[in-house]
Amino acid sequence: MYSLLFILLGVAITPIADFIYVYFPKLVVDLLNQGKPFGQVALYAGVVLLISYALILAPIISDAYLQKKNKAIGLKIKRDIYEKALRIDYQYIDNPEYYDKYTWALDEYSDQAKAALNLVKRFFTLVASIGVLFALIASTAPWILLLDFVQLFLHAQIFKYENKVNIQYKADLVPVRRRLSYFHRIFYQKEYAADLKSSPLSKKIFGKYEIASQKDVEITETYSKKLSFYNFLHETTFCLTEFIIIIYLIHAISTGRIAEVGLYITMILAFYRIDEKLVFMLQTFSSAHELSLNSEKIQAFFAIEPKIEVEAKDGSLTSPKGPFSVEFKDAAFSYENSDFSVSGFNLSIKPGEKIAIVGENGAGKSTLVKLLLRLYDVSGGAILINGQPLPDYDIYALRKRIGVAFQTPNVYAMSYAENIALYSDLSREDLASITDHLGLTSILKKNQADFDSELTREFSEDGIMLSGGETQKIAIARIMKGDFGLLLLDEPSSALDPLSEYKMTELLLGEANKTTTILVSHRLSTVRSADKIVLVKNGKIAECGTHAQLMALEGSYCEMFTKQAEHYLA
Repeated sequence: MYSLLFILLGVAITPIADFIYVYFPKLVVDLLNQGKPFGQVALYAGVVLLISYALILAPIISDAYLQKKNKAIGLKIKRDIYEKALRIDYQYIDNPEYYDKYTWALDEYSDQAKAALNLVKRFFTLVASIGVLFALIASTAPWILLLDFVQLFLHAQIFKYENKVNIQYKADLVPVRRRLSYFHRIFYQKEYAADLKSSPLSKKIFGKYEIASQKDVEITETYSKKLSFYNFLHETTFCLTEFIIIIYLIHAISTGRIAEVGLYITMILAFYRIDEKLVFMLQTFSSAHELSLNSEKIQAFFAIEPKIEVEAKDGSLTSPKGPFSVEFKDAAFSYENSDFSVSGFNLSIKPGEKIAIVGENGAGKSTLVKLLLRLYDVSGGAILINGQPLPDYDIYALRKRIGVAFQTPNVYAMSYAENIALYSDLSREDLASITDHLGLTSILKKNQADFDSELTREFSEDGIMLSGGETQKIAIARIMKGDFGLLLLDEPSSALDPLSEYKMTELLLGEANKTTTILVSHRLSTVRSADKIVLVKNGKIAECGTHAQLMALEGSYCEMFTKQAEHYLA
């Protein structure tokens, strides 16, 4: 309905408006030449102008509806892009080229949809208008049409090269504009504010900003010169054609072939109008070509084929009940453009067992968590859940039964309750229990807030501002009531105070937790009570055992634990 109304408004109104614009002056002059009284001519002129006024009002009256539908379509398109981004494998997010494709799609797709509809409307409108104007000119001076077609051919050649330049212009700007957008984000978002205010960081950022800005200006200058040259060619072609036609019409009048002044006016106006329409038609075909080139880049984003983030196939395993057993079987993995790798990794975890993974920075601890979430696939060996390879499961169903708490969890501009209930809906009683158990009640009290208060002050002046430790408590709260078969905890207590850390350790590694749990930590005081501690070095298991066994071994774990303990003993 929206598309049909949008197109019909142009097809029905524009040709009539063109006819009135071109033919109205001639009819007025003819009536005056025939000696018609002023009142009759004025009445005729008033009726024609009233019709013109109605033609102007029609799109204005329908504009509210069209704007509403246009906005809804644009927002729906953005949602489609967000959903596609959600279904793209995690590995692509490591690649800057992916962000260029994403930015292009986000910036251009909505405009492309509107442009395509405008293109259709413009095409049918121009066909109707050109038909009316052709009839007027062909009846008197068909030679003008021939000259116009020659002009259009020249314009077409110019547009062909101009489109290629335009597309390359946009492509060259995307990475630069994305970098400038990054600087905008740095100065806008709260997590960067403290660094900017307390260090010389801003000086470095402004230096980078100036480099990106200069690059933006240089690209704009380069392509603006090229596009200006094409505009010069367009205008020169039009002016030459205009000069030839005017000379022709003057010659025709002077030789008596077009005697009426009104007809001369009509021919001049018809030429300008049809020339404008024909150039618009050419631009329409040119825009269609540009849309085609643009769509190739948009399709490049939508053509990214995920291997992991796909809908479950027939025969995919559903998520198993109860605590998971987990086994790494000769697992291997490496990142692109990196020397780091996991190889020959073997680890067996029984249902309900609590495993701690420790090691130096970059040893591969967090990589194991990402592999278990199947954000990446192993390149060799296998990861088994309850004895079945990870790829055999419906990944979305499986992830619903894996609770995750990261070292730097995100909080969202939603209510406290919604932030806690990310995995599943929670009753008010459950929320109250979790809040009390994790000591979050004090956060609500000091902010004079309740469960419906919004976290962050992104959109609410009364929003709750959280410290790093409080944010980590929110992350732990999210996994308190879920029906999980596996818990993955990646440095979940790094920002907690000692008492809160002790309570968290009791909660997650104590007897009350029956879920299979994998805890990644640098703070070795939090892992002592784990059923098994795994020390990882360079993507391999270096040591494995209980705390007592590893201390008796007097290896790397013992050294690390002793060094950390010295700070407390001192």
